[in-house]
Amino acid sequence: MAEAQKKALVAQLALQRSEMTQSRDSLQSELSVSTQLKKSVHTHPKRWIIGGTVSAIAFCLVFRRKKIIYTHLGKRRGLVARSARLAFAFARPALTTLALKYAKDYAEARFGPLPYNSMLGDPPQK
Repeated sequence: MAEAQKKALVAQLALQRSEMTQSRDSLQSELSVSTQLKKSVHTHPKRWIIGGTVSAIAFCLVFRRKKIIYTHLGKRRGLVARSARLAFAFARPALTTLALKYAKDYAEARFGPLPYNSMLGDPPQK
């Protein structure tokens, strides 16, 4: 008699386990957001297309910028200003070299001799 009850309990336990597994799987699919979203898109595609279009249009209207068109208004500079600009453009390399020379001399006087640096215009050391 004990063997029969034992087999009945094992069978009942297996049945309850299978029911629990089925209910767990169904609950998991009901609570899964991605599954519900996929199901909703497949069952109502027109609503999703219209909703996406309306959302995109609303986003574009809310975050749009006004187009600004810049026009170059050429300033009428006098002869002195144009000449000074041209002279400075020609003198820039010489002024840069002069400034680097003074900076190098100051750094050597302040911190001691510097190693070779091709950016400062030194000849390579042998």
